[in-house]
Amino acid sequence: MKPHGKRHFWSRLQVCRLLALLLCPLMRAAFLAPPGAASRRQILHGAWFLLPSPASAVFENALPEVSKFSERRTPGNKPDDLGLKERTLNRFGDKSDGAVLKGCGYGPNCFSTTGDPEDPQITTLLQPWKIPAKNTPADAFADLEAVVRAYPPGQQNVDGGGFQVVKAADGYLYGQFESLKKGKVDDVEFAIGQDGTVQVRSSGRIGLKADFGSNAKRLNYISEKLREKGWTAPPITKTSHAYYFSMNSGKTKVQCVGIDCPVNYELIEEEPGPGDSD
Repeated sequence: MKPHGKRHFWSRLQVCRLLALLLCPLMRAAFLAPPGAASRRQILHGAWFLLPSPASAVFENALPEVSKFSERRTPGNKPDDLGLKERTLNRFGDKSDGAVLKGCGYGPNCFSTTGDPEDPQITTLLQPWKIPAKNTPADAFADLEAVVRAYPPGQQNVDGGGFQVVKAADGYLYGQFESLKKGKVDDVEFAIGQDGTVQVRSSGRIGLKADFGSNAKRLNYISEKLREKGWTAPPITKTSHAYYFSMNSGKTKVQCVGIDCPVNYELIEEEPGPGDSD
């Protein structure tokens, strides 16, 4: 197996020497400062950024065992184009009919109600959900927010890093959900229209990599709770989204080569730990 480039591991002694080199000039400045200059306490206080800060979970409701995976957490960068906007739906430049949520790329790490249904490469398109006919959009939004805020981190072995509701107003809800072991953050959005249709998006941030089933398991939990309240919110299954399930499945126990090999459509049980292959 070829190495993936050089890795540099620092010993504790090397780290201590580096900190000594960084802090010694500040210590000397603190004790040799002339009258009228900044106080020793002020100079030393300014050196706080040179010291390593303890790793902590992004969200307060993370599972306790998140402390076992405090290193190499990769939340990814938050997209700068979330929310409701007019969108381009395909490579031909067709525009959305009004403001919609962001669509998905071609990777098996995203679901969205926005996209071109005639594009065969879009494999994670969802049908919009519907609120109960008896409910007003405001009442339905209150139900949605309550369900999301009561979401249990770690259900079905996903989102053990916790979550937070970033925005919930005017029929739009945006939340961030973090994985337990690698700290990957998924962005989740809902938008309820005045006609009772509900736009949905749940997506990973990092490239086109598989999400280990996090987005499907999360949306399925939320949709189940809403169906109990009379919503139309179909579950995501291996029948409705076969490609996603096959790309996020566990390793098959059958050793097979060729086009006739069986495909595993069972979602992986949990996210691999740091250092494991994605």
